[in-house]
Amino acid sequence: MAAILSFVSVLAAWVVLYWDSFPPLIRRWNTDDYSYCWLVVPLAVYVAWQRRELLPKIITPSSRSAYGALLLAGLLYFLGKASAVDALVFISMWFCVLALVLFVYGWRSMKAFFFPLLVLAFAVPPPPFINRTLTFKLRLISSDISVRIMQFFDIPVFREGNVIDLGVIQLHVVDACSGLRYVFPTILLGILMGYWFNSRIWQRILIALATVPTAIFANALRIAMVGYLARNVSVETAENFFHDASGIVIYLLSIVLLALCSLFLNFLGGRKEEQRAESPKGFYAQPAGRVVHLFLMAAVLGLYFAANSFFLSERVIPKRPSFDNFPLTFGHYEGKRDFYSDNILESLGSDDYFAGVFRDSDSGRNVLVLVTYYDYQEPQRAAHNPVSCLLGGGGWSLSSSRDLPAEPDGRPIKVRRLLLDKPGERLLAFYWFQQRGRVITDEYMNKFYLALDSITRRRTDGALVRVEMLLNDGETIEHGQTVLDNFIKNFSSELKPYIPE
Repeated sequence: MAAILSFVSVLAAWVVLYWDSFPPLIRRWNTDDYSYCWLVVPLAVYVAWQRRELLPKIITPSSRSAYGALLLAGLLYFLGKASAVDALVFISMWFCVLALVLFVYGWRSMKAFFFPLLVLAFAVPPPPFINRTLTFKLRLISSDISVRIMQFFDIPVFREGNVIDLGVIQLHVVDACSGLRYVFPTILLGILMGYWFNSRIWQRILIALATVPTAIFANALRIAMVGYLARNVSVETAENFFHDASGIVIYLLSIVLLALCSLFLNFLGGRKEEQRAESPKGFYAQPAGRVVHLFLMAAVLGLYFAANSFFLSERVIPKRPSFDNFPLTFGHYEGKRDFYSDNILESLGSDDYFAGVFRDSDSGRNVLVLVTYYDYQEPQRAAHNPVSCLLGGGGWSLSSSRDLPAEPDGRPIKVRRLLLDKPGERLLAFYWFQQRGRVITDEYMNKFYLALDSITRRRTDGALVRVEMLLNDGETIEHGQTVLDNFIKNFSSELKPYIPE
């Protein structure tokens, strides 16, 4: 009875601690990129049940390691809350599960629980900017391979970045219609295939390593098939296949390729039965203190909840003027403010914002501006790297990204410069995080100072500033940069009173 009560107390404390983190986790699971996460927890439980016979006959809890995992879970939890990074909070959930396993079964149970815990880790969606950066690089490789396949079959094709020109049709390989959105489920599939069909460790490692090349090759083959259909069937058929049916076809192809790889590795190395984990020799009684450790784990989780409520919930929110009073005329710039719909405002999560277009009366150029301001930031609502938003819609691809230092006689602040393109258009974008007296262009440094100030100053207020302009045909990046530099020189002085230091 005491054992059941101790387990229930741990479960209850875990749910209370992460209660406000479940909604954002479920929202991520409900997106197309991470819908596979709904299958992860049942799969992990099923694999754990399958491997129960591998548990050692004598259970020896590893309390020291369990407390270490619990401490790491707390560290990640507070760091995620303080820096407004959901992924760290989600990872801390996983470490709590690891701590529970170590308290109950110990390290010798890892022969049975390693694979289930590894599968369970896939329930944690990676941060969007990591996913976008990874898939962007893989798309470049995949696009290059697809062009080589088409050229091998004498299909005329030209590639520039992620844009593949077949003459009769242009393919723009973006995340929304890219087979590379299946990279993470393909990796999970490879791990499960290695577990179910291969018994040797080196075979399982090779299967896991083969998943990313398999996803890249399958996506390249998909694009090459579209090129073949466009040239030999019809453009309409090619477009329908590219956007609708090809994703499922590619995932099925990945399954076939990984299955063939698994069979080949079994042919080379054979199979062997896994043995139950050995128990050390000696006399064993019922493990003492296991129930006590579980009650202590529940108490520690409750302590984490109380500490979060005390240290991170009480915020200092500085007073500031609303963007409703932001001037629309300064220097030789005339502005017009835009207002977003409720759906867009909900996705932004900001407490105040300014969106508009400023026209330079001297050059006639239009500059788009978006400033989102947050009274306080937390994992569910925080300023984030805009690259994932820019790449996530509109068909843009990132061509370059670099920091530009402040210029004493020109633009007074440093900015991050992005160059994005899509067929027939180029977009030059500057952005920076302006928060609590600092101007930051690095996502990780912004999160570091956010965590530091939330603890030392109890402040997490701040803004993300985006300034964008479409480049004219034949216009150099340097010329466009000069136009935006001149705008920011005027705009930043007007913006300063609206973002507290």
